[in-house]
Amino acid sequence: MRQPVSSAAGHSRPPRAVELLERAIGYTRTSLVLVTEADLGRRTPCRGWLLHDLLTHMDDSLEAMVAAARATSLSLVPPVPPTEDADLLDSICHRARGLLAHWHPEDDVPAGPVRLGDLSLSRELLGAVGALEIALHGWDVAESIGRPRSIPPALAMDLWPVARDHITDADRPIRFGQPVELSDWATPAARLLAHAGRSTCW
Repeated sequence: MRQPVSSAAGHSRPPRAVELLERAIGYTRTSLVLVTEADLGRRTPCRGWLLHDLLTHMDDSLEAMVAAARATSLSLVPPVPPTEDADLLDSICHRARGLLAHWHPEDDVPAGPVRLGDLSLSRELLGAVGALEIALHGWDVAESIGRPRSIPPALAMDLWPVARDHITDADRPIRFGQPVELSDWATPAARLLAHAGRSTCW
């Protein structure tokens, strides 16, 4: 019988959202800096998306995460993405570098939840879900450019409760694919990716 994925050893408490964001961004940036304009037409593990499409989505998501650190509500209208490929890559790297500075708690950061359409989410939950998305897309980018890098085991274990609780059947097959079957010996990263509908065979 499969054993449940638990939090990384040594944690006396679940890591805070800002910690997850820092680790997810660190993992993902190592792949982003390797992307060139010549890579943007490559296929990705996200069905129907080329790398340019994925990076545009990441740019939108990172901008929303920065806004969430200071706002009490978020617009559902996506921003206009950069028109030049080089600008898109620069924009993503710039937003990734700046996100943590905006997310660290300060006296002038609103303490209440963030409204997203009809939903109201705590900042901790929004940040944790954001870290999950950043890490998953970091893996997508690495796979797309032929430089595969596994999500670090400790990070995968700490993101598992977020994925387990917030990737549901309602998200499939639009936002995530169907869960992938695994062996009993699968790594924490493989389990996290499988729950998100990702496989190394695509």
